Amino acid sequence: MRKNEKKLVKSKSGVYAQGKMFSKESYKHYREYQQEYQKKTYRMFNIRFSYTNDAELIEWMESQEQLAPYIRDLVTKDMEKKKKKQKKLIRSH
Repeated sequence: MRKNEKKLVKSKSGVYAQGKMFSKESYKHYREYQQEYQKKTYRMFNIRFSYTNDAELIEWMESQEQLAPYIRDLVTKDMEKKKKKQKKLIRSH
C-alpha cells in the first residue's frame, strides 16, 4: 500500500473507504462517480523501463520522493528550453 493510499475495509454491513461508511450499493455509485471524475479530469501516461537496459534510470526514479512532481518539473523545464530556442531561431531569421 502506498503511503497516501486509504485502506478499504469491507464488512457485512457495507464498505469503509475514504473515512466514510458506505452501503455496498452506495459504494458502487461512489466508485462509478470517482472513476468518471478521474476519466474526465486526468490523463495518465504509462512508460516501461527495462531492468537490463534502464537499470540506472529505474534506480534514480525510485530514489525520488515523489515521482509525478519530479517528472512535471523535468517536462516543464524542457518545454521552456525549447520555447527559448525557438524564439532565438525566429529572431535570427
